[in-house]
Amino acid sequence: MLSSGLVAGCLAFGGSANAAISFTFDYSNNTPGAGFLDATYGTDRQNALTAAGNAFSSLFGQYFTNTGNIVLAVSSSDDPNSSTLASAGSAGQWDGVSQGFTYQEVVREKLVTGVDLNDGAADGTVDVNWGQPWHLDLSSDAPYGLYDFYSTVFHEFTHAIGFSSSIGQNGEPAFGAGNLAWSEYDRFLGNKNGTMMINPDYTLNQAAWEAASVGGASPAEGMFFYGANAMAANGGQAVGLYSPTVWSDGSSVSHLDTDNPALEAMMMTHAGPDGPSPRVFSAVEVGILTDLGYTAVTPVPEPETYAMMLAGLGLVGWQVRRRRAA
Repeated sequence: MLSSGLVAGCLAFGGSANAAISFTFDYSNNTPGAGFLDATYGTDRQNALTAAGNAFSSLFGQYFTNTGNIVLAVSSSDDPNSSTLASAGSAGQWDGVSQGFTYQEVVREKLVTGVDLNDGAADGTVDVNWGQPWHLDLSSDAPYGLYDFYSTVFHEFTHAIGFSSSIGQNGEPAFGAGNLAWSEYDRFLGNKNGTMMINPDYTLNQAAWEAASVGGASPAEGMFFYGANAMAANGGQAVGLYSPTVWSDGSSVSHLDTDNPALEAMMMTHAGPDGPSPRVFSAVEVGILTDLGYTAVTPVPEPETYAMMLAGLGLVGWQVRRRRAA
C-alpha cells in the first residue's frame, strides 16, 4: 500500500548509501506533479528507487569488486496500455575512428576502468511505467496481481551496467552502417553452431545475424552468448538469448531466453510476471557480467553449489533496453 506524502518541487537528486556501486538519481526532467514528483505518491516512488539502488549495490558487491558512483537520469510514464514495465540504458561514446569492441558504454567504463567519459553528466537513464500496478515493499514478495518493483529495477540496472547488445535489427552498429564499433556484449554473440556474429575484421556476419537474431527459442535455435564464464556456469554450453521469430525492439538479443524453460526463471529474461520475481542473480548472470569485464570476488561457482540471496570522444549515443510484462 502506498502511503501519502508531499514532495518538494525543488527536489532533484536522491542518492544511495555507500556500497560497491552507489547511485545518484536525477529527477530534474520529471514533470512537476507527475511520476516521481507526484504530489501523493512521489515520495514513496523516490524512496523505492533509492532502496532499490542500495539493495542492488549490496547484491553486486557480494560478487564483484568494482566500485563507482553512477548518475542516472530518471523519467517515468503512466500508460496502463503499454506492456513495457521499465527501461534503462547507458550513454555510449565512440571516437569516430577505432573499429572493434570500441563502443564505450559510459556506465560500464566507469565501473570497470574508473574513467568517467561523461565528465559528471548523467551516465545513463532509467524509466518506470507507473501505469502498471507495482509492489514497492522491499521486505516482502510481490503478491500476484502486482509487479515486483525491485526485481524489475535490478533488471534495468543490469542493462545499464552492460548487459545489452548495441546491434540494431538490421545488423547495424549503434553509430550507423560502416561504423564498426560494437559493445563488449556483442563480442560473445554467436549462433547455435558457434559462428560468431562479429567477424575477425569487425564486420558483421550478416547472414548469421539475420538467421539467429530471429531464430526462435534456444537451445535449438536463436542467438547465444559464448563467454567462457557464462558457459562454465551453464554446464559448458552457450547461453540462450531471447530471439523471437519477430524482432522485438529493446528486447531481442539483449535478454536471456524467456522461452527456454532452463532460463525462464532468471532475472534477465525479457518479461517479468506479476507476483514473486527474482531479486537475485543466477550463476549464469554472474558469469555473463564477469565476461563483460567485472572483477569477481571469487571464481564463478558451478550451478549446483551456487546460491545467491538478497536480504577526445566525439560521438555520443544511448542504448536502452526494456522489460515487459509477462
